[in-house]
Amino acid sequence: MSSFKPKLGDGSIILPQARVKMIMKSSPDTESISTDALYFVTKATEFFVEHLVQEIYESTGKSNELTYKGLADIVQKSDSMHFLKDMVPRKITYKEYQEILKEKENSDLF
Repeated sequence: MSSFKPKLGDGSIILPQARVKMIMKSSPDTESISTDALYFVTKATEFFVEHLVQEIYESTGKSNELTYKGLADIVQKSDSMHFLKDMVPRKITYKEYQEILKEKENSDLF
């Protein structure tokens, strides 16, 4: 486990700005990105991830384990995470998937 602990409130960032800038530039609407905009988007992303992890932590009974299931549960239950529902679906078994398809076929017949 990493021993790096950033100081709160010192303005430092953890995420690599080069990666954030690359993601921002992938939008066809983006021509240039100011240094301030890059800093604030990076910081906002860090705050979002921190908030998401805190939500998962609280919903899993304060478990020290971050799992995909915990993430998917929060995304599916929380209205504020609605925009992530297609990106982070709950995992289902093949058998459950077959049952969903059967139900859909039956409902399409009526």
